[in-house]
Amino acid sequence: MGYEELIPKIYDWAKARGVDQADPRVEFMKMTEELGELSGAFNKEQRDKLIDSIGDLQIALLIFCRLVGVDHQAALNAAYQEIAKRTGKTTADGVFIKSSDLDTTE
Repeated sequence: MGYEELIPKIYDWAKARGVDQADPRVEFMKMTEELGELSGAFNKEQRDKLIDSIGDLQIALLIFCRLVGVDHQAALNAAYQEIAKRTGKTTADGVFIKSSDLDTTE
């Protein structure tokens, strides 16, 4: 099932359980919980739990966005537009450092 079909189903699931009317702070805490589970699954190399945690985190984020009145697609698009032309360098460890953060004295 693709995103276009899945996202409305997630919203329907949240509505059926009253999560769509919850305090956004509760869903924010859920996101941090899921992020912790994701970290643990990654660190322990537990692939099935990793996949589950990634999905759970995305669902919590979608519900959080709805609760605080943020269009998740618009937020993603805005973030991409901001990074699309960003320049910088990537370290040997894979960390991207944008040009404005690079120490120019080196």
